[in-house]
Amino acid sequence: MSVQPEDVQEPLDCNEHEQAWEDVELEGNFEHFDDEKHEVVEQIISSPTSRSTARSSGSIRTPSPRKRRFKTVYIAAPGPPPRKSRLPAVEPTKTKMPLPTEKVYDGGLFLLGYGWDVFKTSIRLLRQPLSFLVFLWMFAFILNRISLTMRAALVPLCYIPGIAGTSLCLPDTYADTSNNRQSPKWADYPTLIDVQSATIGQLLDESSSGSALALKIKKAEMATTDLVTLVRVSDLKSRDMLGDALRQFVNDARTTGRALNKLNSKVGGAVDGIMAVNDHALHTIEAAQSQSPSILSYLVPWTPPKTDLVLSTFEDSMNYLSFTVQGLVLEFELNLQNLNKLEEQLSVLHELVSREDRSISSAKSELLAELWTKVGGNKRKLRGYDEHLYLLQGLTEYRKQALVHVVSALQTLTQMSEDIENIRERVAAPELVGSRIPVQVHIKSIQSGLERLKEGRSKAKIKESEAVKNILG
Repeated sequence: MSVQPEDVQEPLDCNEHEQAWEDVELEGNFEHFDDEKHEVVEQIISSPTSRSTARSSGSIRTPSPRKRRFKTVYIAAPGPPPRKSRLPAVEPTKTKMPLPTEKVYDGGLFLLGYGWDVFKTSIRLLRQPLSFLVFLWMFAFILNRISLTMRAALVPLCYIPGIAGTSLCLPDTYADTSNNRQSPKWADYPTLIDVQSATIGQLLDESSSGSALALKIKKAEMATTDLVTLVRVSDLKSRDMLGDALRQFVNDARTTGRALNKLNSKVGGAVDGIMAVNDHALHTIEAAQSQSPSILSYLVPWTPPKTDLVLSTFEDSMNYLSFTVQGLVLEFELNLQNLNKLEEQLSVLHELVSREDRSISSAKSELLAELWTKVGGNKRKLRGYDEHLYLLQGLTEYRKQALVHVVSALQTLTQMSEDIENIRERVAAPELVGSRIPVQVHIKSIQSGLERLKEGRSKAKIKESEAVKNILG
């Protein structure tokens, strides 16, 4: 059997053999044909040559006819299919975003720098307006301290036309420009409360009797109205003139009675007003005494201190009392005028009746009663009017009592007005060292004055109700 030349294979180099085997191993590991079978084929063709020949010559010799050298093909047996390894399911972990601390820090620094720049620029721009406001505050503070002195020094300028109508020349509240009253320099509540208590107590006592007198005059007025009717139908020669005089007397008596009632109401209203002013002064002083001074009171120049507050309330109380007394004086003067007018009208009646009949008594106190008897006589139809005769007999007495009441009250009010003026002049003088009165003394004086006024008011009401009850029977 001959060997064909085509069957002779060229021998492979060892290095080439090892490199080819490595390639087959790599291919056998990574090639996959299907899911069930995996076949890795590695074909290595090598021919055995003598090591000595290969080492010595390195050339390829022609094999002898007896020995054939073939390339051995190694076929790798199919191994088991690779297992599909399933990794355990791992829950995805939530990755935390790192905090941008550096950026936040840089942003905060930028904002702080920006804000500081804005604030600094604002303060720089507000320098002039703030300076102007501070100037106004200092000017107001200084002006508030020297306002009274400047006002007293600039009084002569008020005579210049155009300046007299300014606030510099305006009078104070309740001020009497005719007397040129001065503002008080210090407060004296104890003396003022004593004057109030003494005067108001006396007025309340007299007002209780004034109501009774007004009621008596009213009843006498009604009786005189009936007398007018009898005179007009009588046989008197001057009955028309006498009737007109009686009618005028009735009108004057009605006006006097109404004025007395109004006077009593005025006295009651004045007492209530004085009590209200004193109560307000008491609560104001107590509130100022209980509050501790704050820093704002020192910064605001127009905030009055405690001493100024006591002085202000004292001035208000004194001015209100003076104003009230002046109003009461006018009312009592009006009542006095009405009573004097009633007396004059009674004199006219006396003269007319005396000329008509000489037999009538010349006493004015019994004039109307005698006229009633003269006109009506002792007729039976007049027997039921005995009360009218009694009222006509007492009309003159009622007028006298009312006159005494009005004159006494007027004298009391005049004395009270003088006392107020004396207090005003005394407190307008500079305050001496020994005349300084603590705030607690003012508070106690006002409290005691209020208690006395309330007690006097309640007693006067009881007395007035008893007097009216006795008159009405």
